[in-house]
Amino acid sequence: MLCLRLKYRGYESQAIADIMEISRNTVCNYLSLYEQAGLEGLKTLNYQGPVSKLDRHQPKVEASFRRQPPRSVKEARERIKKLTGITRSLSRVRAFMKRMGMNPLATGQIPAKADPEKQKQFHDQILQPLLQKAKAGQCHVFFLDSAHFVLAAFVALVWSFERVFVKTAPGRFRLNVIGAIHATTQELTALYNDTYITADTVVQLLDRIAGRYAGLPIHIILDNARYQHCQFVKDAALKRNITLVFLPPYSPNLNLIERLWKFVKAEVCAANYFQDAKAFQNAIVDFLNQLDRKSMKKQLKTRLSLKFQVFPHAQNLAA
Repeated sequence: MLCLRLKYRGYESQAIADIMEISRNTVCNYLSLYEQAGLEGLKTLNYQGPVSKLDRHQPKVEASFRRQPPRSVKEARERIKKLTGITRSLSRVRAFMKRMGMNPLATGQIPAKADPEKQKQFHDQILQPLLQKAKAGQCHVFFLDSAHFVLAAFVALVWSFERVFVKTAPGRFRLNVIGAIHATTQELTALYNDTYITADTVVQLLDRIAGRYAGLPIHIILDNARYQHCQFVKDAALKRNITLVFLPPYSPNLNLIERLWKFVKAEVCAANYFQDAKAFQNAIVDFLNQLDRKSMKKQLKTRLSLKFQVFPHAQNLAA
Protein backbone atom coordinates (compact mmCIF):
# COMPACT_ATOMS: atom_id res chain seq x y z
CA MET A 1 0.00 0.00 0.00
CA LEU A 2 2.87 2.38 0.81
CA CYS A 3 4.49 1.57 -2.53
CA LEU A 4 1.28 2.49 -4.40
CA ARG A 5 0.86 5.69 -2.40
CA LEU A 6 4.40 6.83 -3.11
CA LYS A 7 4.02 6.04 -6.81
CA TYR A 8 0.76 8.01 -6.87
CA ARG A 9 2.61 10.94 -5.28
CA GLY A 10 5.12 10.90 -8.19
CA TYR A 11 8.15 9.14 -6.68
CA GLU A 12 10.43 7.18 -9.01
CA SER A 13 10.75 3.44 -8.51
CA GLN A 14 14.33 3.66 -7.21
CA ALA A 15 13.34 6.37 -4.72
CA ILE A 16 10.45 4.20 -3.49
CA ALA A 17 12.86 1.28 -3.10
CA ASP A 18 15.23 3.40 -1.02
CA ILE A 19 12.44 4.70 1.22
CA MET A 20 10.95 1.23 1.78
CA GLU A 21 14.36 -0.48 2.00
CA ILE A 22 13.48 -3.05 -0.64
CA SER A 23 14.89 -3.78 -4.10
CA ARG A 24 13.79 -1.87 -7.18
CA ASN A 25 12.64 -5.17 -8.76
CA THR A 26 10.28 -5.73 -5.83
CA VAL A 27 8.78 -2.28 -6.34
CA CYS A 28 8.25 -3.04 -10.03
CA ASN A 29 6.67 -6.40 -9.15
CA TYR A 30 4.25 -4.70 -6.75
CA LEU A 31 3.21 -2.14 -9.37
CA SER A 32 2.86 -4.78 -12.09
CA LEU A 33 0.74 -6.97 -9.83
CA TYR A 34 -1.50 -4.02 -9.02
CA GLU A 35 -2.00 -3.31 -12.73
CA GLN A 36 -2.92 -6.94 -13.37
CA ALA A 37 -5.08 -7.84 -10.35
CA GLY A 38 -5.76 -4.64 -8.43
CA LEU A 39 -5.70 -4.44 -4.62
CA GLU A 40 -6.89 -8.05 -4.22
CA GLY A 41 -3.81 -9.20 -6.10
CA LEU A 42 -1.54 -7.35 -3.67
CA LYS A 43 -3.31 -8.90 -0.68
CA THR A 44 -2.74 -12.46 -1.95
CA LEU A 45 0.39 -14.27 -0.76
CA ASN A 46 1.37 -17.06 -3.17
CA TYR A 47 4.72 -17.90 -1.61
CA GLN A 48 4.86 -21.62 -0.84
CA GLY A 49 8.42 -22.07 0.36
CA PRO A 50 10.68 -25.02 -0.36
CA VAL A 51 9.15 -28.51 -0.57
CA SER A 52 10.79 -31.22 1.51
CA LYS A 53 11.90 -34.39 -0.28
CA LEU A 54 10.31 -36.32 2.58
CA ASP A 55 6.85 -35.08 1.58
CA ARG A 56 6.95 -37.31 -1.50
CA HIS A 57 7.34 -40.33 0.79
CA GLN A 58 4.65 -39.28 3.28
CA PRO A 59 2.09 -42.03 2.40
CA LYS A 60 4.69 -44.77 2.94
CA VAL A 61 6.02 -43.28 6.17
CA GLU A 62 2.57 -42.53 7.53
CA ALA A 63 1.39 -46.10 6.89
CA SER A 64 4.43 -47.45 8.75
CA PHE A 65 3.99 -45.07 11.69
CA ARG A 66 0.28 -45.85 11.97
CA ARG A 67 1.06 -49.56 12.24
CA GLN A 68 3.84 -48.98 14.78
CA PRO A 69 4.22 -45.46 16.22
CA PRO A 70 7.84 -44.51 16.98
CA ARG A 71 8.76 -44.05 20.63
CA SER A 72 11.12 -41.14 19.96
CA VAL A 73 12.17 -38.72 17.23
CA LYS A 74 15.49 -40.55 17.04
CA GLU A 75 13.73 -43.83 16.33
CA ALA A 76 11.54 -42.09 13.77
CA ARG A 77 14.62 -40.76 11.99
CA GLU A 78 16.18 -44.21 11.74
CA ARG A 79 12.99 -45.75 10.37
CA ILE A 80 12.54 -42.93 7.86
CA LYS A 81 16.10 -43.52 6.68
CA LYS A 82 15.36 -47.24 6.14
CA LEU A 83 12.09 -46.50 4.34
CA THR A 84 13.24 -43.63 2.11
CA GLY A 85 17.03 -43.51 2.17
CA ILE A 86 16.78 -39.87 3.32
CA THR A 87 18.58 -38.65 6.45
CA ARG A 88 17.36 -35.51 8.20
CA SER A 89 18.15 -33.77 11.48
CA LEU A 90 16.01 -34.50 14.51
CA SER A 91 14.37 -31.07 14.26
CA ARG A 92 13.40 -31.65 10.60
CA VAL A 93 12.04 -35.12 11.39
CA ARG A 94 10.00 -33.63 14.22
CA ALA A 95 8.63 -30.96 11.87
CA PHE A 96 7.81 -33.63 9.27
CA MET A 97 5.84 -35.67 11.78
CA LYS A 98 3.98 -32.54 12.87
CA ARG A 99 3.01 -31.90 9.24
CA MET A 100 1.59 -35.42 9.07
CA GLY A 101 -0.61 -34.62 12.09
CA MET A 102 1.41 -36.53 14.68
CA ASN A 103 1.91 -35.31 18.25
CA PRO A 104 3.70 -36.77 21.30
CA LEU A 105 0.87 -38.40 23.27
CA ALA A 106 1.01 -40.52 26.41
CA THR A 107 0.11 -44.14 25.81
CA GLY A 108 -2.96 -45.58 27.50
CA GLN A 109 -3.28 -49.05 28.90
CA ILE A 110 -5.88 -51.79 28.67
CA PRO A 111 -5.95 -55.20 30.34
CA ALA A 112 -4.33 -57.87 28.17
CA LYS A 113 -7.30 -60.21 28.70
CA ALA A 114 -9.90 -57.67 27.56
CA ASP A 115 -12.11 -58.87 24.69
CA PRO A 116 -12.74 -55.96 22.28
CA GLU A 117 -15.60 -57.77 20.52
CA LYS A 118 -17.47 -58.44 23.77
CA GLN A 119 -16.87 -54.85 24.87
CA LYS A 120 -18.33 -53.46 21.66
CA GLN A 121 -21.30 -55.80 21.82
CA PHE A 122 -21.99 -54.77 25.43
CA HIS A 123 -21.57 -51.08 24.56
CA ASP A 124 -23.89 -51.18 21.55
CA GLN A 125 -26.56 -53.64 22.68
CA ILE A 126 -26.80 -53.10 26.44
CA LEU A 127 -25.07 -49.95 27.66
CA GLN A 128 -26.26 -47.42 25.09
CA PRO A 129 -29.94 -48.53 25.13
CA LEU A 130 -29.93 -48.22 28.95
CA LEU A 131 -28.40 -44.75 28.79
CA GLN A 132 -30.99 -43.64 26.24
CA LYS A 133 -33.77 -44.73 28.62
CA ALA A 134 -32.06 -42.88 31.48
CA LYS A 135 -31.82 -39.69 29.40
CA ALA A 136 -35.52 -40.02 28.62
CA GLY A 137 -36.34 -40.25 32.35
CA GLN A 138 -37.55 -43.85 32.12
CA CYS A 139 -35.07 -45.33 34.59
CA HIS A 140 -32.04 -44.66 36.77
CA VAL A 141 -28.64 -45.92 35.63
CA PHE A 142 -25.66 -46.04 37.98
CA PHE A 143 -22.03 -47.04 37.57
CA LEU A 144 -20.67 -48.74 40.69
CA ASP A 145 -17.11 -49.45 41.71
CA SER A 146 -14.76 -49.26 44.67
CA ALA A 147 -11.48 -47.37 44.98
CA HIS A 148 -8.67 -47.92 47.46
CA PHE A 149 -6.67 -44.80 48.22
CA VAL A 150 -3.37 -45.55 49.96
CA LEU A 151 -1.63 -42.89 52.02
CA ALA A 152 1.60 -42.58 50.06
CA ALA A 153 3.45 -40.20 47.78
CA PHE A 154 1.49 -39.56 44.57
CA VAL A 155 3.97 -38.45 41.92
CA ALA A 156 2.74 -36.03 39.27
CA LEU A 157 3.86 -33.65 36.55
CA VAL A 158 4.24 -30.05 37.73
CA TRP A 159 5.57 -26.88 36.13
CA SER A 160 8.71 -26.04 38.08
CA PHE A 161 12.24 -24.63 37.71
CA GLU A 162 13.81 -27.72 39.26
CA ARG A 163 12.71 -31.19 40.24
CA VAL A 164 10.28 -31.21 43.17
CA PHE A 165 10.32 -33.90 45.84
CA VAL A 166 7.14 -34.78 47.73
CA LYS A 167 7.30 -36.19 51.24
CA THR A 168 6.15 -39.76 51.76
CA ALA A 169 3.73 -40.19 54.65
CA PRO A 170 4.51 -42.82 57.28
CA GLY A 171 2.35 -45.89 57.72
CA ARG A 172 0.14 -47.83 55.33
CA PHE A 173 -3.29 -46.31 55.90
CA ARG A 174 -5.85 -47.12 53.19
CA LEU A 175 -9.21 -45.43 52.65
CA ASN A 176 -11.72 -47.63 50.83
CA VAL A 177 -14.54 -45.96 48.93
CA ILE A 178 -17.38 -47.79 47.26
CA GLY A 179 -19.58 -45.52 45.24
CA ALA A 180 -22.24 -45.40 42.56
CA ILE A 181 -22.51 -42.41 40.25
CA HIS A 182 -25.76 -41.54 38.51
CA ALA A 183 -25.27 -41.55 34.75
CA THR A 184 -27.32 -38.43 33.99
CA THR A 185 -27.35 -36.33 37.20
CA GLN A 186 -23.78 -37.29 38.22
CA GLU A 187 -24.89 -37.61 41.85
CA LEU A 188 -22.63 -39.81 43.94
CA THR A 189 -23.79 -42.28 46.58
CA ALA A 190 -20.81 -43.57 48.55
CA LEU A 191 -19.66 -45.45 51.64
CA TYR A 192 -16.23 -45.24 53.28
CA ASN A 193 -14.16 -47.50 55.54
CA ASP A 194 -10.54 -48.24 56.36
CA THR A 195 -10.86 -52.03 56.58
CA TYR A 196 -12.30 -53.97 53.64
CA ILE A 197 -15.04 -53.74 51.01
CA THR A 198 -17.23 -56.84 51.32
CA ALA A 199 -20.54 -58.12 50.00
CA ASP A 200 -22.22 -56.61 53.08
CA THR A 201 -20.79 -53.20 52.14
CA VAL A 202 -22.21 -53.56 48.63
CA VAL A 203 -25.65 -54.40 50.01
CA GLN A 204 -25.51 -51.33 52.30
CA LEU A 205 -24.88 -49.20 49.22
CA LEU A 206 -27.79 -50.86 47.40
CA ASP A 207 -30.02 -49.97 50.37
CA ARG A 208 -29.06 -46.30 50.08
CA ILE A 209 -29.65 -46.22 46.35
CA ALA A 210 -33.00 -48.02 46.58
CA GLY A 211 -34.22 -45.63 49.29
CA ARG A 212 -33.04 -42.50 47.52
CA TYR A 213 -34.18 -43.31 43.98
CA ALA A 214 -37.42 -45.23 44.48
CA GLY A 215 -40.11 -44.77 41.84
CA LEU A 216 -38.26 -45.73 38.68
CA PRO A 217 -36.45 -48.92 37.64
CA ILE A 218 -32.83 -48.92 38.84
CA HIS A 219 -29.99 -50.42 36.81
CA ILE A 220 -26.49 -50.62 38.25
CA ILE A 221 -23.52 -51.29 35.98
CA LEU A 222 -20.61 -52.89 37.82
CA ASP A 223 -17.61 -55.13 37.31
CA ASN A 224 -17.13 -58.77 38.24
CA ALA A 225 -15.36 -58.40 41.60
CA ARG A 226 -16.18 -61.40 43.78
CA TYR A 227 -17.83 -59.38 46.53
CA GLN A 228 -20.17 -57.86 43.89
CA HIS A 229 -20.85 -60.94 41.78
CA CYS A 230 -21.77 -63.29 44.63
CA GLN A 231 -25.27 -64.70 45.06
CA PHE A 232 -25.78 -62.78 48.30
CA VAL A 233 -25.51 -59.46 46.46
CA LYS A 234 -27.63 -60.68 43.54
CA ASP A 235 -30.42 -61.77 45.90
CA ALA A 236 -30.26 -58.46 47.78
CA ALA A 237 -30.55 -56.52 44.54
CA LEU A 238 -33.53 -58.60 43.43
CA LYS A 239 -35.36 -57.89 46.72
CA ARG A 240 -34.81 -54.15 46.20
CA ASN A 241 -35.96 -54.23 42.55
CA ILE A 242 -32.47 -53.35 41.36
CA THR A 243 -31.09 -54.84 38.16
CA LEU A 244 -27.38 -55.57 38.24
CA VAL A 245 -25.70 -55.27 34.85
CA PHE A 246 -22.26 -56.86 34.91
CA LEU A 247 -19.59 -55.55 32.57
CA PRO A 248 -17.58 -57.87 30.33
CA PRO A 249 -14.43 -59.04 32.13
CA TYR A 250 -11.53 -56.55 32.19
CA SER A 251 -13.54 -53.56 30.98
CA PRO A 252 -12.73 -50.56 33.22
CA ASN A 253 -13.02 -48.32 30.15
CA LEU A 254 -16.80 -48.96 30.16
CA ASN A 255 -17.26 -48.04 33.83
CA LEU A 256 -17.94 -44.32 34.14
CA ILE A 257 -16.98 -44.08 37.81
CA GLU A 258 -13.40 -45.09 37.02
CA ARG A 259 -12.97 -41.58 35.61
CA LEU A 260 -14.17 -40.11 38.90
CA TRP A 261 -11.52 -42.02 40.87
CA LYS A 262 -8.89 -40.76 38.43
CA PHE A 263 -10.20 -37.22 38.94
CA VAL A 264 -9.87 -37.58 42.75
CA LYS A 265 -6.28 -38.79 42.47
CA ALA A 266 -5.37 -35.91 40.18
CA GLU A 267 -7.07 -33.17 42.20
CA VAL A 268 -6.54 -34.38 45.77
CA CYS A 269 -3.64 -36.79 45.90
CA ALA A 270 -1.19 -35.85 43.15
CA ALA A 271 1.97 -34.10 44.41
CA ASN A 272 0.36 -33.61 47.81
CA TYR A 273 1.57 -34.52 51.28
CA PHE A 274 -0.75 -35.43 54.15
CA GLN A 275 0.66 -35.38 57.63
CA ASP A 276 -1.56 -38.18 58.93
CA ALA A 277 -4.33 -40.58 58.00
CA LYS A 278 -7.06 -38.28 59.28
CA ALA A 279 -6.00 -35.42 57.00
CA PHE A 280 -5.79 -37.82 54.06
CA GLN A 281 -9.25 -39.23 54.70
CA ASN A 282 -10.84 -35.81 55.23
CA ALA A 283 -9.35 -34.46 52.01
CA ILE A 284 -10.88 -37.26 49.91
CA VAL A 285 -14.26 -37.30 51.65
CA ASP A 286 -14.60 -33.50 51.54
CA PHE A 287 -13.76 -33.47 47.85
CA LEU A 288 -16.36 -36.12 47.03
CA ASN A 289 -18.96 -34.31 49.15
CA GLN A 290 -18.52 -31.19 47.01
CA LEU A 291 -19.29 -32.76 43.63
CA ASP A 292 -22.63 -30.95 43.50
CA ARG A 293 -20.96 -27.52 43.55
CA LYS A 294 -21.39 -25.49 40.38
CA SER A 295 -17.66 -25.24 39.70
CA MET A 296 -17.24 -28.99 40.19
CA LYS A 297 -20.22 -29.89 38.00
CA LYS A 298 -18.66 -27.97 35.14
CA GLN A 299 -15.54 -30.13 35.31
CA LEU A 300 -17.53 -33.34 35.73
CA LYS A 301 -19.66 -32.59 32.70
CA THR A 302 -16.62 -33.05 30.50
CA ARG A 303 -14.93 -35.83 32.44
CA LEU A 304 -18.09 -37.91 32.87
CA SER A 305 -19.52 -37.57 29.38
CA LEU A 306 -21.42 -40.67 28.28
CA LYS A 307 -18.93 -41.49 25.56
CA PHE A 308 -16.94 -44.65 26.02
CA GLN A 309 -13.83 -45.85 24.27
CA VAL A 310 -13.65 -49.38 22.96
CA PHE A 311 -10.37 -50.80 21.76
CA PRO A 312 -10.33 -52.59 18.40
CA HIS A 313 -6.72 -53.51 18.99
CA ALA A 314 -3.71 -52.66 21.12
CA GLN A 315 -0.28 -51.97 19.72
CA ASN A 316 3.07 -53.36 20.73
CA LEU A 317 5.63 -50.59 20.25
CA ALA A 318 8.66 -52.83 20.64
CA ALA A 319 10.82 -52.75 17.52
